[in-house]
This record gives sequence, structure tokens and C-alpha cells, in this order.
Amino acid sequence: MNFKDFMKMLDIKLKHVYLLSGEETFYIDKAREKIFEKLQVSKNEITTLDCNEKISLAEIVSAIDSAPFFNPKNVVYVKNAPFFSGDTKSERLEKTLSNMLSTNFVIFTAKSADKRRKIYKTVAKFGEILEAEPIKPWEIDKWLNEKLNSIKKNMNFDARNYFVERISILPEISIRYLENEFEKISLNVKGKEITVTDLQRNLLEMPETSTFAIVDAIDAKKIKLAIQILQNQMRTPGNFVLVITVLSRHVRQLLLARYFLKNKISGDALAKKLEMHPFIAKKFEKTAATYNSKFLEEIFTELADADFNFKIGRAGVETLERIVIKLCQRNF
Repeated sequence: MNFKDFMKMLDIKLKHVYLLSGEETFYIDKAREKIFEKLQVSKNEITTLDCNEKISLAEIVSAIDSAPFFNPKNVVYVKNAPFFSGDTKSERLEKTLSNMLSTNFVIFTAKSADKRRKIYKTVAKFGEILEAEPIKPWEIDKWLNEKLNSIKKNMNFDARNYFVERISILPEISIRYLENEFEKISLNVKGKEITVTDLQRNLLEMPETSTFAIVDAIDAKKIKLAIQILQNQMRTPGNFVLVITVLSRHVRQLLLARYFLKNKISGDALAKKLEMHPFIAKKFEKTAATYNSKFLEEIFTELADADFNFKIGRAGVETLERIVIKLCQRNF
């Protein structure tokens, strides 16, 4: 069940077993807080067991199966549960979850969960499961519309495109980051309309989105600007690998775009194939036409070599400068 449906479900009926799984911790934290709120329990009334601290399965089962003594409810919170994806045997736990006392409740969290496992199917049968997966860049419109509605703001055309372009460089989006930033915008922007200037003033720039400027400059063949941005990025320790990652991803996407365009796939179909926001895919389609596939393959290999040589101390910023210049010049 996705986050929105899960939160609605909590308003209708409480179950005795919950699994909050996935990598988007913001959704997991929000869901857990709401469950505790609905159960009307304080933190000191909750038994918390962290499986990263080598808690045994017997201890978990005992905590879940115990009748409450001083409180009307026995609420157990099991963090980092390994038995939803690993090889841990869980027959005793499955039996306990199938016969929960009416006073008892348990909430599990796990980074991943295998739907084929019996323990997963047991929770699905007797409780509810949240699948808290990160939002991808091409899925951002729905989240953005809902967020703007909740803070009673709208975003003009230029601002929306600016936002989508900066977010599109990320393989995954941190909802916690976006939620925090838009709450800040809701407080600082007095009118109802959010502009590009508002975003530039209020959005805390992540390293990945600032690196987007290098790609932008390269595609526009602006050598001096691209080198300037690269040198600025290199002032921050650790950014060498980040820049290589961003450039490699961009070159790979260009290669894919050229392949699909050669096979008469364009427009919304191309956006779907590239897993991009349609607005970005439309721009990408024009950009890909300015490159040569063989040239891109050579650059991709050079980036892989640069990554390896950097890790063994044989490459520095000058290696990336040469690659950036070649990408800007496009001498096929």
C-alpha cells in the first residue's frame, strides 16, 4: 500500500500488526507517528526493540505476546527487522502474529521486504503493509501538486520548469528534503504564487543539483562556463566521484536516447523509456541529436577510467577538465 492510501486507512480502522517497509524513511516516520497517535500511547508506554542490537527472535515474540500490566495496551515497535528479507526462520513469530491479543499491537520497520516470504504474507493477512519507496524524478508532478495544494500556493510555468530541471538530475528524490524546503517556502513566500526567484532564494541546493549546471553548460557547448563550474565543484572534498557519477549518468542517458530515437521512439514514449519527466525528455531529445553515439561510447569509457585512476591516486581535476572540454567541442 502506498503512503497516501496507508495514512487514509489509519483514519478508518486500526490493525494489530503493521509492517513499514522501504527506503523512504520520511514516509516510514510519518506512518509510525500516526499509528502511535491513533493508539493513544506515549513514548514511555512503547516497548522498542532494535534488531541491529542483536535482539533474539525469542525476545521479540515474548514482547509481542505479553499481556499488558500497567497500561491498557501492549505496543511493541520492532526496528530494522531482518526476517522480512533474510533467511531468518520466523515460524514462531508467524504463529504469534496470527493470534494477537486484542490489547496487543506491533509495528515492524524494514528497509526491504520479500513478498514471497510467509512472514510477509502473514502480516498482509492480519495487518497492513506500507511500501515506502522513494519518488522518482518522473513521478514528481503528483507530489508537487499535492504539496502546493496543502500549503495553499501555486507555481508559475517558469518556476515549475526550473524546479523539474534541478530535480531531474537525481536518481532518487529525498521527500524529507523536499518537505522541509517547501515548508520553508510556505513561510517565506507571502503571496500565493511561487516564482523562480522564490525557489532560488529558499531551496537549499544539494550537491547533485548544483552539479546539474555542468551538464547544462556542456550541452550548450559553453566550455568556459563548464570548466568554471567544474573547478568550483572540485573545491569540495569528495565531489570528484560525484561529478563523474553525474557525467556518466548523463552520457548513458544520451546513448539510450540516441538508440530510441533511431528506432522512431520519441515524445512521451521516449520519456517513459528514459524514465524522465516529459518536459525534460523533450529537451533531451533535442540535445541527443547534437551528439554522436560512437563519441559518447568513447567518453563513457574515459569516465570509467577516470573513476578507477582517481581511486588509485592517478587522476585529478585535469582529467575531468579534458573530458568536459571534449564533450563541449564534440569533435566526432
